[in-house]
Formats: sequence, structure tokens, C-alpha cells
Amino acid sequence: MKILVCTDGSENSEKAIEAASEMVGDCSINEVAIIHVHESAPFFPDYWQGQYPFSPEEKAQLKDLDSRLFEERKQYFAKAVKAFEKHNIPVQTIFKMGHPPEVISQVAADNNYNLIVIGRRGNSGIKKLFLGSVSNAVLQAAKTNVLIVK
Repeated sequence: MKILVCTDGSENSEKAIEAASEMVGDCSINEVAIIHVHESAPFFPDYWQGQYPFSPEEKAQLKDLDSRLFEERKQYFAKAVKAFEKHNIPVQTIFKMGHPPEVISQVAADNNYNLIVIGRRGNSGIKKLFLGSVSNAVLQAAKTNVLIVK
């Protein structure tokens, strides 16, 4: 069985990682991948395409922001991988940019994952009553099973 575990560094994604880690120890799961999708579209869309004329100071600030975001992502992955070490299962880490629900669903489909594990809510500033917008969208878009962890 192959599982894809989603993380954004939030408390709920940490719960999803822990739940998936416990499942690995109890089930015949032989492949685990941890995915983080950074949604770049709302942030400086012209910058990512190299079309906006930033000043040297702005370019330096953006480069610093990129470095900090990259370091945060490394910490997310390191913490998540550690949760699976006790089960001696190799863990693949996947970092993508794009719209998280679409990318997560596509990665799961393209790589034949049997299960997507995702936290109920992530780092979004908008609080939904029942489900976060990403977990709900993944639930709707995925062609495989989805486990939403509270």
C-alpha cells in the first residue's frame, strides 16, 4: 500500500503525520511520500515569471523571503520524516508549487497512491466550520481514498 501524506507545518498536518505514522506500524504500508505544495499564484505572480521590474532592494527582500520559505519547508519535511523512522520505511519528500488541491490530487493519481492523508485544517487564515478549504478540495478532487485527520 502506498500513502501520500500532506503537510503545511500546521498543528493539524502534524496530527495527520502522526496518524499516518501509526498506520504504517500497524498495516502493510510499504511506501510513504510526504508532500508540501506552496501556492505561489497569489504571491507576486509576475515576479515568478520574471516580468515585474523590481528594484535591487526588492529583489534582495524577495530572495531573502525565498530562502526563509525554503528553510521552513526543510523543517516541515525533517519533522515529518522523523515520525516514520521508527518503522524503517523509506520516505520520499515531494515539494511542488501550484494550487495545493490540484497538485496533491494529480500527484496521487500519477503515482498510484492508495491513500491521501491530510489534516482537517492547515495554515490558512480563513477558518471553515467543518473542513479547511484545501482538505475539502482534495476530498472532492482526488480519485483515491482520502483520510482527513482531526
